[in-house]
Amino acid sequence: LAMAWADPVQDGAGTAPVPLDSDAGRRNLQRTAAERDVLACGLVMHTLLVGQPPLETADTGLVIKRIPPLGPEVVRLPWNLAQPLSEPLRAIVNRTSDRQEGQRYRNARTLLRALEGWQLADSQGGGPLALLADRLRTGGALPALAGAAERAARLAMMDRQRTSELAEVVLEDLALSFELLRLVNAALVKGEQASDSGPVLTVRRAIAMLGVDGVRRAASAIRKWPGALDAAAATALQQQMARTRRAARMALALRPAGYDSEVVFLVTMLQDLGRLVVRYHFPAEAVQIERLMHPAGGSASGVTGGGNEAPMTEEAASSAVLGADTESIALAVVRHWGLDDSVVLVARRLPLSTPVHKTNSDMELLRALASCAHEAVDALGLPAARVNAALGRVLQRYAAVLDITAADLQAAVRERPAAKVAEQVVADNLTARPPQATAGRSGSRAQALRTGSPH
Repeated sequence: LAMAWADPVQDGAGTAPVPLDSDAGRRNLQRTAAERDVLACGLVMHTLLVGQPPLETADTGLVIKRIPPLGPEVVRLPWNLAQPLSEPLRAIVNRTSDRQEGQRYRNARTLLRALEGWQLADSQGGGPLALLADRLRTGGALPALAGAAERAARLAMMDRQRTSELAEVVLEDLALSFELLRLVNAALVKGEQASDSGPVLTVRRAIAMLGVDGVRRAASAIRKWPGALDAAAATALQQQMARTRRAARMALALRPAGYDSEVVFLVTMLQDLGRLVVRYHFPAEAVQIERLMHPAGGSASGVTGGGNEAPMTEEAASSAVLGADTESIALAVVRHWGLDDSVVLVARRLPLSTPVHKTNSDMELLRALASCAHEAVDALGLPAARVNAALGRVLQRYAAVLDITAADLQAAVRERPAAKVAEQVVADNLTARPPQATAGRSGSRAQALRTGSPH
């Protein structure tokens, strides 16, 4: 069977035989045998979880002959299992026997990593944070962006500057912005700081509570760029950071009047935290996830897949590679930072599979605003022929909820790259669109989301 798989190989002119006694032939046999072993392991796991063998055939070798590339049949876990099954484990087992060969695990090592990740996230009570606990302690959530030394020097000279000007410097660096939120909200949880309006969601408030010296200490504690990343992984992280910041600027352009610019900016960035953290702490796995999501062509980081495989969703791909989905990892980090349940909710993107409804809740509206911006950025990353249709779908989903028009979305797409959130803080009341009728803005929490509030 291994010889049957390894004999033909594709070259630029078509199919050509490879002598089995050549080095290339032996490598093909070894690789094919390894892939067959992983496939067989997946079929055994399928049998154990379902309680009966796939295709009602106990002989694993015969099952392999009936599924691609040797046969037409498909093996996937059924939905009506006798016992509940976590989605990450389902994704792992289904990937081992995916109908598209290019989507399967290439070797036992990648399968083992996924299973170990699922075991950590599912079996030890620590959830997805267990995957990251050691790495967060040693490397932080993200590395300081290139040029951190220059920013630290600027901070050292800004003792008497306005808080909004300090915030402008801090907001240039995602890692420093997140670190200040972590420090302040962790202090609130421990009772070391007093706050009467829930979690801190602006850098201005964090600076006011920590002081300039606290900001300097936070800046010096962040690992320097690019951390432990090699050049290719650092470039991929930079590209993801650029997409995150673009989404945040688009959210600023689309926000209703009265909502604090920094809250909008930081909430939008929080919705991308999972992708950023995975890019930094699991760079090799991030490449696998991207290949599973974009198997047939190129992507922003130049990753390509072979053949015409069907793409996986981000949730399924990250579960199949890491044993936990990207969003669950992000939410675990947010909880670890001490942000409360309302922020955990708003840090989750709205599911693409469900419609978006109007809401009177400030936090729900912020969640929809950030989700809209991220979906628009994802649409802009598609092939040119598909961009307009994708943006049209985004507008259709969010037009009524956010009270936006096609012109509003087009203007947000054209938002100048150099725009800074601190400029928007000053111009909030001049540039924001007319307010909607929302009934949920009452009490100290709502005040913390409004323009001019220090929170």
